[in-house]
Amino acid sequence: MRSIGSMRASAGSGIRIAPVELPGGLPVQYSTVSSLERLFVGRLACGAWLFAAGFAMAQAPQPDPPREPAPAATTAPRPAEDPDDDEPTPDETAEARARDREARRQRLEAMSAAARNIVWEAPEELKAIFAKHITLPEVETTEARARSIRPFLREVNRRVPEIAAAEGYFFAKVETRVEGEGEARKLVVSVTPGPRTIVDRVIVEFEGDVSGEGDGREAQRADVTQSWTLPAGRFFRQADWDDAKGRILEKLSERHYAAAKMADSVAIVDAESSKVLLKVILESGPRFTIGPMVVTGLKRYPESLVRRYYTQQPGDAYRQDKVSDFQRILQNTPFFASVVIDIERDPANPSNVPMQVTIVERAPVDIGLSLGYGTDTGVRGEVSYRHRNAFGSALDMQSALGLDRTRQIGYVDFFLPPLTLGGPLGDRIDTKDSFGVLFEHKSNQGLETNRVALAAYRQFKLRPQDDYRVGLVYQFERKQPDNADESIARALAPVGEATWRFVDAVLDPTKGGVLKVRIAAGGKAFLSTQDFVQTYAIYQHWFPLTANDQLLLRGEIGRTFAVSREGIPEDFLFRAGGSRSNRGYAFESLGARDGDAVVGGRYLLTGSVEYVHWFSKQWGGAVFTDIGDAGEEPTGLNANASYGLGARWRTPAGPLAFDLAYAENTRKWRVSFSVSVAF
Repeated sequence: MRSIGSMRASAGSGIRIAPVELPGGLPVQYSTVSSLERLFVGRLACGAWLFAAGFAMAQAPQPDPPREPAPAATTAPRPAEDPDDDEPTPDETAEARARDREARRQRLEAMSAAARNIVWEAPEELKAIFAKHITLPEVETTEARARSIRPFLREVNRRVPEIAAAEGYFFAKVETRVEGEGEARKLVVSVTPGPRTIVDRVIVEFEGDVSGEGDGREAQRADVTQSWTLPAGRFFRQADWDDAKGRILEKLSERHYAAAKMADSVAIVDAESSKVLLKVILESGPRFTIGPMVVTGLKRYPESLVRRYYTQQPGDAYRQDKVSDFQRILQNTPFFASVVIDIERDPANPSNVPMQVTIVERAPVDIGLSLGYGTDTGVRGEVSYRHRNAFGSALDMQSALGLDRTRQIGYVDFFLPPLTLGGPLGDRIDTKDSFGVLFEHKSNQGLETNRVALAAYRQFKLRPQDDYRVGLVYQFERKQPDNADESIARALAPVGEATWRFVDAVLDPTKGGVLKVRIAAGGKAFLSTQDFVQTYAIYQHWFPLTANDQLLLRGEIGRTFAVSREGIPEDFLFRAGGSRSNRGYAFESLGARDGDAVVGGRYLLTGSVEYVHWFSKQWGGAVFTDIGDAGEEPTGLNANASYGLGARWRTPAGPLAFDLAYAENTRKWRVSFSVSVAF
């Protein structure tokens, strides 16, 4: 006969193996009928078989009684010894029972004494699980040792087969013994797992609306079936079985079928071949459509603020990804601390289901203080004030006062609630609009400037990792170089910026590149003192050489097209030098000359080559060389080579660099370092 073990999984139940003997080795048949129908048909067939067998036996002639004595009955095998089993057998004498109790006590006492050193004999993957989930016994005094080991032995006898079965070993055997003498004595728990069960075949069936034809149902069934994560050929594990069922059900419920459920799931183990057949039946329920949005929890903000983030319309098909995107976007706004979105998943009412949006608002005001230090600008500090509902109109106001060794700055920016625009091929583009004012006083390399700027920008993304910004900027700047005449520069300039990232990690890349470009223009006919067009680009690429080595290349180029730099604000000209430029030279010390000051020029060209070796996950070392210059004419640009070495420390915000660089032209060493802490 062929022995079959069947397991039927249901919510809240574990694996249960029930051996079934099928006459004649008949194969197990599967059908798409319901569980009740299968039970009824099975019992009816079994009853008919028993009736036929009994009838045949009744009609057969009875044999003559044997003349020889019947053979002795075979004694059934005894189960494994229970540490609490003190019941005597009927034929034992009192003396024999006493000897047995004493022998059992001595064995338990020996096990308890050896429990100071417990050794598992099992496959490595099972050892770690046993050690994690089975409580070790407490080591007691001699008088209590026999009692202290009993709970452990009971747990081993009960839990080891359960844990092994969860890992696919359904026929595990466990044995405990004591080995060694004295201090070297140990308690060995030996587990013979037996063959590991392998998934032989997977059957996925569908019921409900999705089992029909047309309107994308066939493609959705194929897509859902493809998401199964425990395929044939893999070892069976309870955790993987549960995960696979959860994932396939989640996949079905992602589109249209919000009330999908697992109608049935069964795993049938063939004990002879150690293979398992897996079968799941998914009930899709009806198709759901989205209805009106119902928002609760708003106190400070109008409901229209939430609705402007929402792109679906009543009657649209239910899509879990759309719901998740809506929730993520709301959660990422500055206005809300918590957002929960769901629908009523009632199969009886699937049409125009209200979208329930529950919101907890964020505190509107933040006050911050930050301190930092950098070799470019020295000690710096900033006090910031933020109000997320300025003037009661959902304007996010961000303002700050800051100072360092080279400048003092104050600004106020207002960020409007976002807009949603139609993009290429109907894609959604979320935009963020802002406007603000800035006041700055700066003194560096002999140049003193006072600047007032007004700006309005629109930020948006075409890909999640890329950034785009367009805007209009007006700047008024008063310049005073050392030993040169004061001048006034004004510009009303449209500005466009874009950053494309092709890296494996935004904050700490190990391969790929980042490209940033900027263009701006101003004209005398539009409130500018000079006609100009500024162009700028910087590219950096990371090359992984080995698991711990990488090569970094950086190139930077800029040009401002104009008859001269006169009348152009410094923001539209170029200077070089510092920790993010040519590290052998001081911050903004490379540029054009005006009197005794270094001022911005119309040309920029710099480059860098850096090799980094990581000694550990946190610490690395680097060697590098930088070249480049900025100036008024391209013929006046110098190589200004510098080279050096440094240390790298990985932080959550990206690697921190501490560099020592030597400049060939000045024959001086410079340290580059920057770190900041926010309170």
